[in-house]
Amino acid sequence: MKKLNLFIAATMLISAHGLTAQDNNDTNVATHQLDVNVPELAILDIYDANTGFEAGPIMFDMTNVSLVGTNAEAGMYAFQDIDYQNLYLNYTSVTGQAGSGYDVTRQIDVQFEPGSTFPGNLDLRITPEAPVIIANGGTVNSAGIVTPGGVALGTTTPIGTDAMLVNSIESVYTGDESFGVKLTYTLEQNGNFAGYQAGLYQATLRYTLSDL
Repeated sequence: MKKLNLFIAATMLISAHGLTAQDNNDTNVATHQLDVNVPELAILDIYDANTGFEAGPIMFDMTNVSLVGTNAEAGMYAFQDIDYQNLYLNYTSVTGQAGSGYDVTRQIDVQFEPGSTFPGNLDLRITPEAPVIIANGGTVNSAGIVTPGGVALGTTTPIGTDAMLVNSIESVYTGDESFGVKLTYTLEQNGNFAGYQAGLYQATLRYTLSDL
């Protein structure tokens, strides 16, 4: 019995040693693989510095434009006297490397969504300023290039049609709130005044940062 117990104990010791030393090739260097997955990313929002929140409904009330100020005289109607400023287009983009199969650059398009209404022979001019980004959020090049003079939605770019506002966007984080692309909205007459009809018009602006 004593010999049997010794045999069992020896067997267990050998088995335990096998569990704690899986190989005989250990050195003073150890390595193992570490994978980091960086997904593509494309998100944006519009910050309204006038309210301190994301952009909500904006009213262009033409009532006073024809009655006061530079438009007080009969026969004068300056649409551009109404504007809306201090909107900021914030965005984050992570793009792929050339030849990786991922997007290398992106763009931001804007449109009046289908179902919107807008006065005839008028345009909404959206004028962008060059992107301003936080420290280490990207470079002048990676933040993209704004369309010179902006875009015009309405008569020039019909409802449901995209207009390119910013292009050549690479990997960038503009920062929130008063960073990114500053926008100004103004109205422009585009066509015969006969097409301008009274009424309450409601349009929805949709900004899209291109994705996959």
